[in-house]
Amino acid sequence: MASAKMMTKEDKLLRLEDVFSPTAPIENKDLFYGRREQFKGLYDALKQRGSHAVLYGDRGVGKTSLANMAVTFFPDTIASKVTCNRTEDFKAIWEKALKKIKFYADKKGVGFTAEVRQESVQLDLFLPEKDELDSTDIQQVFENLSTRLLIIFDEFDSITNIETKTRMADTIKALSDNVHNVTVLIVGIADNVADLLGEHPSLERCLMQIQMPRMSDDELKEIIDNGLRKLDLEIIENVREKIIEYSSGFPHYTHAICKSAAAYAINSESNTVSITHFTYAVKRAIHSTSQSLRNSYQKAIINSKGPSHFEEVLAACSSAYLDDYDCFTNSGALEHFKGKKKTNSNMTTTDFRYYLDALCKDEKGPILEKVGQGSNLRYKFINPIMRAFIRLKVYDKRIENNKVFEQDKLI
Repeated sequence: MASAKMMTKEDKLLRLEDVFSPTAPIENKDLFYGRREQFKGLYDALKQRGSHAVLYGDRGVGKTSLANMAVTFFPDTIASKVTCNRTEDFKAIWEKALKKIKFYADKKGVGFTAEVRQESVQLDLFLPEKDELDSTDIQQVFENLSTRLLIIFDEFDSITNIETKTRMADTIKALSDNVHNVTVLIVGIADNVADLLGEHPSLERCLMQIQMPRMSDDELKEIIDNGLRKLDLEIIENVREKIIEYSSGFPHYTHAICKSAAAYAINSESNTVSITHFTYAVKRAIHSTSQSLRNSYQKAIINSKGPSHFEEVLAACSSAYLDDYDCFTNSGALEHFKGKKKTNSNMTTTDFRYYLDALCKDEKGPILEKVGQGSNLRYKFINPIMRAFIRLKVYDKRIENNKVFEQDKLI
């Protein structure tokens, strides 16, 4: 039996670009892992007559990647996926979506012996020529079609016009009642469906709500193991656990850390991803984080009035226990603050609350927000991915401090 061909260093580096993708959504179904429950919800929406869906969750959890899979996973369905932007209205996003759907019709030339040829027809050509469209106009385009269609509106959270949201809700309701071969999928950053489409009780019956939570440890492990396997690389168990821990449920950071760690291992002729590769990858992940996120962090920790503990307070907040609503308490974060070495343990609950309250104000971002009041007061990160970023910063700083400590011992 012939042995499998060993991958060269160049082969691995070339494949690495496809296997781990921190800067772009996954488009290849062979590289998509996890999200089985959410995918089943989308499948159910496609198969149920008159059913539509909304996919919502935090930034960076893989919503667009799942939407991309929907385009390729259903061979009996013609899909059109468009990305919305804040300048577009109801007419613009539907014109863009329908322009991507083409049908071919037979057209006979002039004369008795003229040949019949196929002509491409775009669905947007069936829209009425008027300044504004409504749900009836969209419904009429689809009424005479029997083909199964999936229309995906990604980044719908960028649409701020209330009228556009209302017309989209009306269209979903009209299609649910009258055109059963078309499914609309709304995708966007939101805590709930109302944030994307507004309050429309009539949609509850026909709109399947698919929340995209942060990934579970098992799902992140699947990304790591399957990706490294495609590169003929292994990984030390505790390093895998660290990647999962510091990804904080965000596949973006899993892909970013794995890509840099794997590249380091490959270039150093190693077949196993080690803690050295991981530490290097954390630093790379920090530097490749969006400039806006890094600026927000810098704004939060700088104090114009002299020395402060904002950096240490944020580090404690990033480690504090979170409840089911991603909130933490003053006392919970303070416990982590006092547990850190070389930290002022005389910090009182009142002192610590001063810092938390300051981080909820515009002067510091705000980077946190308050939830509840009185004895039920909680805090949470406004941008959840900020918490993951801070945890990476904490790890990197601890490694750097240990290096300085080891060097001091040698002097």
